[in-house]
Amino acid sequence: MRKGPPGPFFSLWTFPSSVICSCAADPFAFSCLACWPWPRFNVVIVTFDTTRADHIGCYGDSQARTPTVDTLAAQGVLFEQALSSVPITLPSHSTLMTGKAPFAHGVRDNGLFVLGEAQQTLAEILRDEGYRTAAAIASYPLLSRFGIAQGFELYDDHVTGDYEDLFGERIFPKSHLFFDERPAAQVNEAVFPWLEEHHREPFFLWLHYFDPHQPLEPPTPYDQLFAHDPYRGEIAYADESLGVLMERLRRLGVDDNTLVIFTSDHGEGLDEHNESTHSMLLYQSTLHVPLVMRLPGGIAGRRVGQRVGLIDVLPTVLDVLDIEPPTDIQGRSLAPYLTEIEEPAGDRRRELYAETLSPRLARNWGELRALIVDDSKYVHGPTRELFALGEDPHERNNLATEKAGEVAALKTRLEQFLDRHAVEGLDASVALDEEAARRLQALGYLQSSGQAVGPLSEELRSDGDPPQRHAHTISNYSTAKAYLHSGKLVEGKELVLNLLAGDPRNPNYLEMLFQIELRSHRPAAALAILEQLEALDAAFPPPQQVHEYAGMVLLSQQRTDEAVAEFEKAQALEKKASRSYRLATIHQAQGNVQAQRRLLEEALELEPALVPARIDLGISHARTGDNDSAELHLRRAVQEHPYNPRAHYNLGAFLVRNGTVEEAIELFRRAAQVSPGYLPAHYALFEQLYETGDWAAASESFETLHRLAPTSHEAALARQRMGIEP
Repeated sequence: MRKGPPGPFFSLWTFPSSVICSCAADPFAFSCLACWPWPRFNVVIVTFDTTRADHIGCYGDSQARTPTVDTLAAQGVLFEQALSSVPITLPSHSTLMTGKAPFAHGVRDNGLFVLGEAQQTLAEILRDEGYRTAAAIASYPLLSRFGIAQGFELYDDHVTGDYEDLFGERIFPKSHLFFDERPAAQVNEAVFPWLEEHHREPFFLWLHYFDPHQPLEPPTPYDQLFAHDPYRGEIAYADESLGVLMERLRRLGVDDNTLVIFTSDHGEGLDEHNESTHSMLLYQSTLHVPLVMRLPGGIAGRRVGQRVGLIDVLPTVLDVLDIEPPTDIQGRSLAPYLTEIEEPAGDRRRELYAETLSPRLARNWGELRALIVDDSKYVHGPTRELFALGEDPHERNNLATEKAGEVAALKTRLEQFLDRHAVEGLDASVALDEEAARRLQALGYLQSSGQAVGPLSEELRSDGDPPQRHAHTISNYSTAKAYLHSGKLVEGKELVLNLLAGDPRNPNYLEMLFQIELRSHRPAAALAILEQLEALDAAFPPPQQVHEYAGMVLLSQQRTDEAVAEFEKAQALEKKASRSYRLATIHQAQGNVQAQRRLLEEALELEPALVPARIDLGISHARTGDNDSAELHLRRAVQEHPYNPRAHYNLGAFLVRNGTVEEAIELFRRAAQVSPGYLPAHYALFEQLYETGDWAAASESFETLHRLAPTSHEAALARQRMGIEP
């Protein structure tokens, strides 16, 4: 809804022939939106997940490599003290997209809640105003199933499946350690075709880069540039991807008519206050986020010290576009900071709210709620905290005891704030399906059954264990997961044993120890842990998972028939595509083609998007001479999984064998581009370029392969092909 009669500036399609500005003698020194002579702005919001403000160059980090964000800040307005309302991905993005606090939109945690259809999002508002809308997200917590996709005509949420890595190979550990994700470059590619098609119309685009979240695996060259600081390396890679997006906007000619907003959903503990990750505590390390807004023709180079929040993004965008905001939001417009020559004074008495209910909802500990007024921050929970942020920005000195009067006053203000704004009876919780509940349990994220929690009472609670008391435990668990994922099994085992010393019956810790022993080639020790898990008689892991684990141990001992029997017991309890695929690979190794093919088809019936099964089925048909079926499956794998290098590589290999070399070269090139570490694609590209006589391209490919992996088998083959002595 418009805020008033649209002036010529807000014509969607035409520039005004002339505009007279009443607020400045210079007609080009615009200080109010109604006087600006541009058509309506496009809107681009980019969120880096888990990104601390103090790890961005323009926020003072001399070690950061963030030239794109730094440039945006120089061209626009940087908010020095922007705050997240909750240090958790889905609820924080829900606040960003609704302008409401979590108690008003209802989403309080990942996985357990869905943003309800009654909530009005920025995408819905702009869609109704004639905007085209698109988004691409990078991780599981923001899948469309959780309601955040409302209002987007394109919502691309294809993330790497829990059954494969980027090479399309089965990767058991990650699926039990971290959320599914995809890198920022793939997020860009998911929306660029849409942007090419719709950039001549007003558009709203949201891109979510998950890379700075654990596990920290920055790609080349950032893995080398930040070998001892992969968190900064991931931020640098995300910044590079943001630069690719900005270049695309420039190439399309829409950069100078696009409001660009860069921010993050929350920060990261990085071991401050014994918290290595986020979600459990409410310190500034996880609440303070970067926020940069660049409005073409607006104020440039301004730094705003006023405390603001992600809750303010929606009303700011609507104010810039002259659209009336919903009446039930808690956010405020920051547009005057973007447009007024004299910086607004700001409201030093403004109340900013933050919460984390996850400690109670996911782990049965106490919950935390906070109120920040100017430099005073009060945190209510089983342990009360008061910090003077101006003189103590790292919150090392809890003043709650010595300033009991201020604590009482802020507690009252927090209660009154909830009374004014909270929506009692709002229930956005959902009962998780068995697979989702098991997934969150396997991640150590959920210790309940996954049943809907029902309406929450918006009152200040002091019951339960203080989450601060458990921060070191969560940090050790997170670090152990990272060690296991990166193959540091000795270090991971040491941490897990320490965790088990304090909680010897914890199934998550025992399951992780099982994985460590299995990957350390200690099957007897792994079986002993499995017996402990069975003796717990707990809901997690379920019996079918225990049978699968037993099958994995037996398979590692080359007791194949016994392993197959265990996998089949698991399948009898619960049909699962990944288990059908595992059984298919066993039958393939035994040369039983018919059984392999039957199980691959079964896997695809259960989960059509299971790309390793699709590829293997195509290869199986090719080996028996059924080229039509082989090409059908391999092309479908490439079409449905455009970022899977193994799909491109195998279709390319099939085409080479059947004489279609030119297309095969492009497929090999794409596979190497999508995954630079996928060496078979690099060698195949080199080989075909060499065979076709394209010496310049072959030489370039040869140099790339040797730069990436000079001691690899593929590099040795390439040297042999070129006649180079080892």
